[in-house]
Amino acid sequence: MKSFISLEEAIDILDANVKAIGTEEVELIKATGRIISEDIYSKIDNPPFNKSAMDGYAIIAEDSNGCNEIKVINKKYKNTKLYINVSKKKQLKYGDKITIYGEFKEPAQARNYKGFNYKQYLKTLKIYGTVKIEKIEIIAENQANTLMQISNKIFLKIKENIKITYSEKMSKIILGIMLGDTTEIDENTKEEFANSNISHVLAVSGLHISYIILMATTATQKMLGKKLSKIISSLVLVAYMIITGFSISVVRASIMGILTCMAFVLYRKSNTLNNIAISTMIILINNPYSLISTSFLLTYGGTIGIIYFQKIVEKIIKNIKIKNRRWKYVYLKIQRKCEKIISTISVSISAQIVIAPVMILYFNTAGLGFLITNLLLSYIIGPIVIGGFIQILISMVSIQAGMAFAKVIEIPLYGIILISKINIANFKIVTPEIYQVILYYLIVSIAGYLYKVFSTINCNITQGRIKNTLYLLRYKLRPYFKKFKIILIILVILFNSINRIPDNLKIYFIDVGQGDSTLIITPNRKNILIDGGPNTILPYLLDRKIKKIDYMIISHFDQDHVRTDYYMF
Repeated sequence: MKSFISLEEAIDILDANVKAIGTEEVELIKATGRIISEDIYSKIDNPPFNKSAMDGYAIIAEDSNGCNEIKVINKKYKNTKLYINVSKKKQLKYGDKITIYGEFKEPAQARNYKGFNYKQYLKTLKIYGTVKIEKIEIIAENQANTLMQISNKIFLKIKENIKITYSEKMSKIILGIMLGDTTEIDENTKEEFANSNISHVLAVSGLHISYIILMATTATQKMLGKKLSKIISSLVLVAYMIITGFSISVVRASIMGILTCMAFVLYRKSNTLNNIAISTMIILINNPYSLISTSFLLTYGGTIGIIYFQKIVEKIIKNIKIKNRRWKYVYLKIQRKCEKIISTISVSISAQIVIAPVMILYFNTAGLGFLITNLLLSYIIGPIVIGGFIQILISMVSIQAGMAFAKVIEIPLYGIILISKINIANFKIVTPEIYQVILYYLIVSIAGYLYKVFSTINCNITQGRIKNTLYLLRYKLRPYFKKFKIILIILVILFNSINRIPDNLKIYFIDVGQGDSTLIITPNRKNILIDGGPNTILPYLLDRKIKKIDYMIISHFDQDHVRTDYYMF
């Protein structure tokens, strides 16, 4: 028996056993989730010595002596927060006063076309620089504000009790639902929640605030009266904001809740739009860069969408015209028995009308799956939130009782996990231009206003004039409708032809972290991609309005040149 064989013999054996898988051509957007190359792991060390197979060097984190990147504030920004990421060997507590030695650097801006801007993102957190840490010294303890120290201890206590009373997987999800803390949730779970359009359950929002007000009012109203119960509810909301770390969604919902409670106390009528404006002003005064954060856009966009469009959408659903008398009767009967379902669907659609462009602009995703997932979610999220607050209070008194009650809460939590597995009707969409987003909101606003005008019997003078003008235009322009259609078709054809005019050769070098990737667009509009990379390629291509890759060239099969979780060609 031979101990060794020649290289030629080895190649012949490989050629005899390797099967050609062929090629497949698909559109880029339809290729989402497919894998061109997967990790292969060996059970033995080969070669049996340290050797880097990548384009750099890897070290063990414990061997780095705490030299991690930390986020700090430049000296000129004195009144800002300091966030430090240090090794586990260095134990820091809230309120510690420290001295840091290291090299200050400006955060990197977006290095790819319309890519993630790290510098801009840090500004939304009031962070203006990074420091490569060399040394940390604790010079004093318990230097923080007393109120903030107490709230931090409460937060840590609640977090510890949740970890004890729930199972490991459930504790991570309940921390996100109840406290908005998603730091311990793994990326796969986050991706499943995002794909099923239920990521909002992991962010504290208006739903939590409404339940807090309901619970606080119910618990104190009989003993203290309505006024005092509303004041206590407001104080509870302030405490909740402090404990959860003043996230944008919590601050928005809490301020609106407090203003509503105070309006009742002062015998005033609460105005939702005024409440939104006041909460917006407070958030932006504190940090103007919050305006460009996705959480700000999504929380306010969803709220405004529900306020403006919920009644319109609900009315449209209820007024769906069915010619068949039998089916019309059945539909009306369903309406009367399914008021909650119709209301839930209308709320989901109205919120989606406003936030859809934001989701496409930032995440290149859209879909109809939210109709099913949000409908299912509406029946179980209430018991989870209410039960979660009750369980937190119980566990603060008795851990054993809290553990017993947690078993009950875990039942609907399994429902959320099952809903997160639903991934239907989701689409990847090319990044729109800003003018397209503005045009969308303009059209939606006008359409919503006109629907209100034409669906209202008793109009005011201005609305009546708008009605009459539109009716007149419709009468006057009716003979020209056919000509207008022809002209529109011609313009569309011409515009499409202009877009297909050959251009010069274009070469783009894509920053994928470690590794290289190059995009070539030929004069005849052929797209050639040389090497891939991690989760950067697809967003970049969608930003470039590229829906299809004609050719892909792999220089070699190291993971930094091949690995991608998004597509297969």
